[in-house]
Amino acid sequence: MPTKKPILRGDIMAKAEIPRDVMTFWVRGGVLRPIDAPKTGTGFKLRFEWYEANIAAIMNQLRILGVSIKGMLSVCKVYRDAIAFFDGRGATRDEVHAMWTLDMIERNVIARRVKRWGYRDIVEAPGFDPDTNPWIAAEAADNISMEDELWAEIVPWTAEIHGAQKVTVRVMELWEGMPREEFRRHLDPYVNITEQAEVSYAPDGVASPEELTFFWRVGETDDYRFRWGPDAGKLARADGAKSMIAIDVSAVLRSVWHTPDGGASA
Repeated sequence: MPTKKPILRGDIMAKAEIPRDVMTFWVRGGVLRPIDAPKTGTGFKLRFEWYEANIAAIMNQLRILGVSIKGMLSVCKVYRDAIAFFDGRGATRDEVHAMWTLDMIERNVIARRVKRWGYRDIVEAPGFDPDTNPWIAAEAADNISMEDELWAEIVPWTAEIHGAQKVTVRVMELWEGMPREEFRRHLDPYVNITEQAEVSYAPDGVASPEELTFFWRVGETDDYRFRWGPDAGKLARADGAKSMIAIDVSAVLRSVWHTPDGGASA
C-alpha cells in the first residue's frame, strides 16, 4: 500500500474530489470520522484514518447519484463494522486475504466430502455395478480424513511465492478462532474499502457487470445494502430491490490513490 498514515482533511477533499461545504457537512453529520476530533470545529488540521479517503470517494459517487445522507451512513456502517471486526482481531489486510484462501479451501473440501458421502449411498444401493461406474466406486472408497484433506490443500499456499498473503502459522491460528459467518459477512466490505491501488490498469476501459458494486434499498427506508461480484445484480433483485445503483468502486479507489508520488499526505 502507498501509506497507512493518517490523512488530513484537505487531502481527503483533493483525493475524493469533494467540495469544502460537502466535507464540512459530512464531518458534522458523521459520514466521515476524524481521529480524536474535538466537539466543535471542522478545520483543515483534522486528521482521519487513511481509509476515510476511500469512504469519501465512494460516498461522493452515491451523493452525485442522489443517495441521502442517511443512506450513506448505512453504507459507511457496513464498511466500518468490517474494519472493526478484523482490526479487533489484530488481522492485517494480507492476513485477511490468506484467511480468504483458507475459507475457500475449507468450503471446497466440505463440498467434496458431501459429494463423496452421496457416492457411498449410490455404491451401497442394490444393483450398483462398480465395473460400469468405476469412478463412483473409487470416490466412495476414498477414506482420507478431513484433516489430511484440508492440509493437502493448504500446503501449497504456505509457499513464499504467495508473498505477504501466504498462509502462515499465525494465519491458521487466527482462522481457528474465526467465526465463519461473521468472517464471510465482513470480508467483501473490508477488502473493498481497504484497497489502495497505485495505478489504473484499464484507464479507458468499461467495467464488466462482474466488477461493479450494486447498491440498493429495500422498501421505503433509507438503509442501503450493497454487494460486489457476478451475481450482485441478481441477488439485489431477489432481495426486493426496485432500483439499483452500480458503481465501479475499484476504479474510484484507484483514482483516489493514483497520485504522482503514489501516496497520501499525512
